[in-house]
Amino acid sequence: MTGRPVTGILLALLAESPRWTKFRWDFNEEASSRAWQLTTIAIGAAAIVIFLDGGPYVALPNLLTWLPPLLLPMLFIQSFGLRESLPLSTFSFIANHRRKRNLRLGLTEDAAIHLNFGNAYLIATMVASTLGTGANTWPFLPGMIILTGWLLLSANRTRPLSLIVALVAAGGLTVAGQNGIEGLVNWFGNSGPGRSPFDPNSVSTMIGKAGTVQLSPDIVWRLRPLENTLPPPLLRTATYNTFHGSTWQNLRASVTDFKDLDTIEPVTGEIYHLLAGDMPADAQKRSIRRDLPRFSLRGAAIAASPLPLPGDTASVRDFELDGIERNTFGTVRVFPKRAVIEGTVLWKNGASPESPPVPREDLEVPALEEEAMQRVLTELRLDENAALQKKLAIVRTWFQQNFKYSRTLTIRSSIFVSTPSTPITKFLTSSRSGHCEYFATATTLLLRQAGIPARYTTGYAVMERDMKRGELVIRGTHGHAWCRVWDDGAGRWSDFDTTPGSWLETLSPQSSVTQRFNDAVKRLREDFFLWRNRPGNRLAVSLVMSAIGLGLTGFVIRKLCKSKRRLVTARAATVYQGPLIRTPLHRLERQAEKLLGSRPTGQPFGAWFVGLRPDLADSCALDEAIALHQQLRFDPAPAVQVQQDRLAELAARLESALKSEQSRPGSQRS
Repeated sequence: MTGRPVTGILLALLAESPRWTKFRWDFNEEASSRAWQLTTIAIGAAAIVIFLDGGPYVALPNLLTWLPPLLLPMLFIQSFGLRESLPLSTFSFIANHRRKRNLRLGLTEDAAIHLNFGNAYLIATMVASTLGTGANTWPFLPGMIILTGWLLLSANRTRPLSLIVALVAAGGLTVAGQNGIEGLVNWFGNSGPGRSPFDPNSVSTMIGKAGTVQLSPDIVWRLRPLENTLPPPLLRTATYNTFHGSTWQNLRASVTDFKDLDTIEPVTGEIYHLLAGDMPADAQKRSIRRDLPRFSLRGAAIAASPLPLPGDTASVRDFELDGIERNTFGTVRVFPKRAVIEGTVLWKNGASPESPPVPREDLEVPALEEEAMQRVLTELRLDENAALQKKLAIVRTWFQQNFKYSRTLTIRSSIFVSTPSTPITKFLTSSRSGHCEYFATATTLLLRQAGIPARYTTGYAVMERDMKRGELVIRGTHGHAWCRVWDDGAGRWSDFDTTPGSWLETLSPQSSVTQRFNDAVKRLREDFFLWRNRPGNRLAVSLVMSAIGLGLTGFVIRKLCKSKRRLVTARAATVYQGPLIRTPLHRLERQAEKLLGSRPTGQPFGAWFVGLRPDLADSCALDEAIALHQQLRFDPAPAVQVQQDRLAELAARLESALKSEQSRPGSQRS
């Protein structure tokens, strides 16, 4: 279920091999405690590597799926040790320390509670399979039920109804457990590496909703200007052109609206992805010119994530991607090969990647908003003939001087359809206070009323500079909205932001200990991930990790080999070294096992064989045969032929009696 069949087979062979091998080690409490310490260290190291390597979205589920291999030392102790269970003090540093102190002081130990670690290992395996990549496929539930039924059937074959009930319960618990664990993982913020929830064709706003706008202060992207160029002020993630109620949409867009970016590979060998499509050769060359300003962009991304780019991006390169697409509105989304990506963005080439305006859509103003827009239009005299830039300057000045930015929203949508006053109308005529979504929406509709094509845009404002590291930090709190305006003379779209500049002062980063810690972890995780996956470092990291693993494995094997040899030597000193003498009575051992069961380890043959007395009518012959057997084996005097012949005769009589007893119905013992 986790997609690691080779690892699963090796672990299964290790867990079951004690049934076929005779190798054992006498692991004491100290050895068990050291194995648990090694396991704890392995789990901690794996947790750190997985967190740094995969990010918060996959850290917890990935760690849980690796639990069976990480618990390998404890599995070995349980499988190849001479004890059937482990004391709970093994798993507690405090309890183990207390046990050692009591032994050192000569105090009596408390009755220890023991645990068969095989049960815990089974649970860990089930949890790992529940979170595996194959857990959502059809074999998962039948597989769980079959394994559960196999376990119950091996324990009890006489209650089929109970077995059926247990299997049904197992199926229900499997589904509930899977959903419960996934819910727990999501609750901890590890929602899994699926597709991005970003919708390039629809976005809901806070327009008409009272409350405070809450944004995450966590770092989303990091930007570093290259070759002493200035950074862009705005990074766009998506553009929309149809407003309805409190939602901006792209009604004519669809999934097929996205197209793969064209690529160009100059003589330098670098592959550039061109934002604009269907360009002639000379235009393509202008999109990768050396004199274009550029910056590096680094951050976490998942499938279908939007890539924040300037509105006049020319090309991008160096991102490790399985795909990069653009729709007709200039929205770019990526399908990264890894959890963290980094690349170079070239911009400011005087072009825009989105399609020209569609008058029917990019000049549309909702009927409920037309009256307010015309009133403002008349007040600002935007309907008079004037250059585009002059009109934009008038609109920007009007918003800057007469409106206030606030993240505390008080405008509510009216529940009465007959009420003509919409949230945007209230914002323009009475409230004149709101956050960027109000300013961007009102500006877009106002310009459309003036006959200027405009679109609503979301993204980030580039505003926080980290002087120590020479980069700009983009947080969730820097999320912003503005509009894109069509310049008919230049034949391109350009950014136009009317939100008062005071909004930047309200979003200064909080310099708390928690925020600094989160920022440090974010940087460390992304930097380590990119460093480890660079081609020049990947082989070196693999070699170092393999050397550490092989060294540790060799050390453990060497210790185990020494332990095994010492154990064999100690046993050999207590074993009788004389010649092994077999008597005719030994031939009856297999027949006796059918009545008595296997002879316990360490029990003398005669003491075990005498257990047949209740099953034999001639007990005197049994006692005489056992006495002769003992004499022939252990009497230092040479054996007499008469005694051997007599024992052979008695063994034949007993063999006949045992066969008769075994053929009698109900004679075998449980």
